[in-house]
Amino acid sequence: MVEDIHGFCPNEVVDLYRFFCVYVKNLEHIGSQENFEKLCPELKKVEILMSDFVCNYCSRESLKIIGIVPVENLVSMTKCRSSKPLSFLHHLRNSIAHGQIEQENGYVHLIDYGLENGNKVFSSRGKIKSSTLFGIINIINENIMLS
Repeated sequence: MVEDIHGFCPNEVVDLYRFFCVYVKNLEHIGSQENFEKLCPELKKVEILMSDFVCNYCSRESLKIIGIVPVENLVSMTKCRSSKPLSFLHHLRNSIAHGQIEQENGYVHLIDYGLENGNKVFSSRGKIKSSTLFGIINIINENIMLS
């Protein structure tokens, strides 16, 4: 019997991994929101799902103040791409890549950080409904080919 990993069942782990691969192959260097819209015609559905939670840009200094305990339906993140959807997907990719993602009680906790002078410096932190996150991931996985 396969056990859950960070609260994710095996099928969810496969969906996360597929998203990670699609992101690295197709989205990592996409550049602009316009290019993203061309690649993923269903982008409006991603934006609608993202309206289920507050997604704020903030500085790394602000993330230090926000604290470790995530607030439901809130993602605070640095702006690292040309739009909120692209920035969110970038931070999601990093959360998956670094194992800083966990599912608990119907919510997914996301953390993205880098190292500066040997110290963790957060660039994203959030807690969103699992159904919202997997809705976003499924739209990406179903609309962008992994060829």
